[in-house]
Amino acid sequence: MNLTEADARVFVTEGLLSADLEDHEEAIENYDKALQIVQFAEIYLNKGISLAELERFEEALECYDKATALEPNDSLLWYNKGVVLSDLERFDDAIINYEKAIDIEPDYADAWYNKAELLKHQGLEDEANNCFNKVKEIEGNN
Repeated sequence: MNLTEADARVFVTEGLLSADLEDHEEAIENYDKALQIVQFAEIYLNKGISLAELERFEEALECYDKATALEPNDSLLWYNKGVVLSDLERFDDAIINYEKAIDIEPDYADAWYNKAELLKHQGLEDEANNCFNKVKEIEGNN
């Protein structure tokens, strides 16, 4: 039986529903089924989110690496990769990924905020404050 992109979408939808119900193992199974049919960044992103929810951070990072290779101009992918790198305590790498998200989407307040927190954690108060000020500027415009 040849499965199509439409079949993959059904698996992704099932995965999203499972994730919404906090059944991330089931979600991952559905994403894997979809990935056997098509290789879309969105599927890797969703699988990475579920893996991160299960604290399987290295596997989540692998998914985000695949997703960013497919869609290098998606700020959300770089942001999520930064979050997982933070969870892995790879703070310098996390900052680099937040910066990539910001390069793509300069008003990405969450990326600015997370970058600021990591800079503060590293004792770089002035740089952190600059980022926090950017968040305030962005939030003030919304």
